[in-house]
Amino acid sequence: MRVAEDPAAVRVIESTFDTRKDSLIMITPELLTARLRSVPEAKLIFDKMAELPLWDAAYIALRNEFLLNMIEFDAGLRNAAFVEDPAVQPKPFIGPRRTILRFDPREMMILRLKAVHPDATDTRLLEAIEAARKLTSQKAWALMMDADFSRAGSAAALQQEWPGFEQKTYELAYHDFRVANR
Repeated sequence: MRVAEDPAAVRVIESTFDTRKDSLIMITPELLTARLRSVPEAKLIFDKMAELPLWDAAYIALRNEFLLNMIEFDAGLRNAAFVEDPAVQPKPFIGPRRTILRFDPREMMILRLKAVHPDATDTRLLEAIEAARKLTSQKAWALMMDADFSRAGSAAALQQEWPGFEQKTYELAYHDFRVANR
């Protein structure tokens, strides 16, 4: 088996094992995005993210992270076990398979956001992810509890604490809070 030539640039490696040869074929972020967009549910998420500003797109990506992970597994883009240590190689299986050698959820979020906001720098992407995480934090939930479960009060409290999102995103965070606290 060949070792990937530039593992720092590419996190996703497609490996195909058959009886004739063993090979590692690189999947670029563009190819990964194209394959994800071929799945209708993922295409809807990416289309929605493309219409929104960066911070709001980060919230949509974070909100749908579990679904996108499942779509990636079902599409055969991530059939390897989670490997925390980059020095540990996953054990090869026989048959077609795709492998992510080091799955880092933050890097996957950056990859997904870069797909819809390609001009954004990594620093801006990380800021957007951090801001989106704050809308799902315990502090945000406490603010919504103090707002007596009202949509307008909760959205106003979130907007005052973390300005920068569109009003629809604050209302979506409130909706997620209400669904989780039924």
